[in-house]
This record gives sequence, structure tokens and C-alpha cells, in this order.
Amino acid sequence: MPTPPTPAALTARLKPLRQRVRDAGHDAVLVINPVDTRYLTGFVGDDSWTLVPVKGTKVYVLSDARFDEQIAREAPHVNAVMRKRSLVDELKMLRDRLKLSRVAVQKGSLTVDRFDAIKKGLGARAVAAWDDGLITQRAVKDAGEVKLITKAGKIQQAAFRELRDFIEPGQTESEVAAFLEYRMRCLGADGVSFPSIVAADANAALPHAIPGKTKIKKNGLVLIDWGAKFKGYCSDMTRVIFTGKGPSKEMRKVYQVVLDAQLAGIDACRPGVRLREVDAAARKVIVDAGYGDRFGHGLGHGIGLDIHEDPRLSHLADAQAVLEPGQVVTVEPGVYLPGVGGVRIEDDVLITGRGHRVLTDLPKAIESATI
Repeated sequence: MPTPPTPAALTARLKPLRQRVRDAGHDAVLVINPVDTRYLTGFVGDDSWTLVPVKGTKVYVLSDARFDEQIAREAPHVNAVMRKRSLVDELKMLRDRLKLSRVAVQKGSLTVDRFDAIKKGLGARAVAAWDDGLITQRAVKDAGEVKLITKAGKIQQAAFRELRDFIEPGQTESEVAAFLEYRMRCLGADGVSFPSIVAADANAALPHAIPGKTKIKKNGLVLIDWGAKFKGYCSDMTRVIFTGKGPSKEMRKVYQVVLDAQLAGIDACRPGVRLREVDAAARKVIVDAGYGDRFGHGLGHGIGLDIHEDPRLSHLADAQAVLEPGQVVTVEPGVYLPGVGGVRIEDDVLITGRGHRVLTDLPKAIESATI
């Protein structure tokens, strides 16, 4: 079973949420996203809602008998409401018991059908779809969260080192992905942060290639984007492997351009720097090398309980948005040549009070990429 966050950590997370609810004029907020429930309570199950009233310190998880013991283990501090009827009916009864006049409902995870059902059960004037601010709050990690992300990164890197000894020509992309994911599990991961990307040769020109039956060549290129999840928290890295004689002259040039761009992006990671400026620092290297039209995605994204969180390092980011201490972001520029292949290099970076700390440290010089 996962280790619950400390009571102090949970209290620290609930306090600003309650303040936002209070400032907005609501009596409570209904959290529907299971990832946010885990963040606020430690409970990992699904098909459950969490009600956080403004007054007092109690938190209520509306669930069912499948999760009775699990809630007791993972979130012993919450008040568990094991439903005997629909979630909406249980919510109405709890609302009436607590004498709540207005409940905010988590907007980001709300479907039209679900909101209609809640309005019908509680009354249209008694509920409001509301941005609870948890996406922004979760972007800044506490020390405990950083430790879990770092541990996830250590697991994924250990598995990759084993993979370097395992991988050989003739294996399929799917075989390589299966080995990597199996070893991460064996090394202590909950599972993968996302389905692993293993892309050989021309398939590496697809940023989100799906592993298939394509075989690793004797003298080829393999792009691997993978991540481990440890106690719910994600890591995310990308490396490229060259087999046999190593990279061609063209791919050697591309690799060095991407590596230089990544180092420039990492160097730009400091508190107070605009997200667009971090992206621009890396993108300029690629544009100046003549590959600007071959880098079509943003530079990186936040990671945490979700693999894609705020902030987003992108030329499309809010013009005023800046990096903050406690955020953990990926820095992953890439250059993709259709029909030939692609290179992406990615590490996880913690924004500190004065600068940054790279949490992942697998070698990435081109010499280390050849096996």
C-alpha cells in the first residue's frame, strides 16, 4: 500500500484551498478528480468524491464498500461516507447534515451530465462550477514530493542502465519497452508514468511514437522516452541510443544541436524567469542551426502526481507566467527528420530558491549514447 502523506503536509495543502473557497463565498468544495483527492487526503481509489468544508478541519470522502479498508489505511484522518445510494444522494444528505448553503464543484473535472445531476440533487442555486486553483497549487512541490519524484527518477535510470546491457539488434520496439517497464516494476516502481516510447530509426521522427514490431538495426538509432511512478509521483526522461557504428554524420550534428539546446534551456531555469523565455533559450539554438521547423512542440512541462502538470515551458505559455521555487519541470527539446529519425533529450529539473537542480543524471554526451 502507498505511504500516506504526513498529517502536516495534508494540513498545509488544505489550508490554502479552504481560504480560496472562503474568499469565493462558498461553504465547501467538492473534489471529483481522484488525483486531487490523493493530493489532499492520501486516498488512492477512484469512483469517490471528496468534500472539503470551509469551517473546521474535517474532510469527507464519499465512496463505497470496496474502499472501506483502503481509506482507513491510506487516509485515516478523513471521515469516510460509505454510500448506500448514489453519490449525489449521499452528497445531498451530507450537505444537509453540515448545513452547507453553497457548494463549489471542481470545474476542471466536471462533465455536463455530472453537473446537471448535482444541480438536480442539491438545487441549482446551491452549487457552482468553480476553478479551485489546485492545478496551480499542485505545481509547487513540497520537500516530500520532491523526494518522491527524485526516487522515481532513480528507479527509471537504474532500469535504463540495465536496458543498455539488454538491448541488441533484432529485438522489436515492443520487446525493449516491455523489458524497461518490467525492470522498473522490479526496482520498486508503482508502475510507469506513461506508456513508454521506444522508436527505432524513422519511427523516432514521431515525437509520441507507439512501440511496435519494428526491429532494432545493427547500425541504427533508438529513441526511448520513459518514466517511473513511485508512490504516485512521476519521473520523465528521454535518451537516444545508437547501435553499432554509431550515428551518421547528419544525426551526429542533430544530436549535438539538441544537446546544446537542452543545456541552454536548463541553464535558463531560475525562479522569476518567464516560461516563454526558457523555451526561447533552447529554441534559439535549434533555430540558429537551421532546424527550427523540425521542433514543433514546447520545451517541457511540470510533473508530479500527473505526468503533465503546470507549468508549461512553451512559446505559447502565458506571457507573464514565470517559474517558481518548488516547481519540477522537464526540459526536452527535439529535432525530428521525417523518414530519417529524431533526437530528443530530456531531464527533470527542480526550480530552487536561487536557480535549479537537475534531478536526473544519466550521461548524455554523444559518446555515451553509442553501444
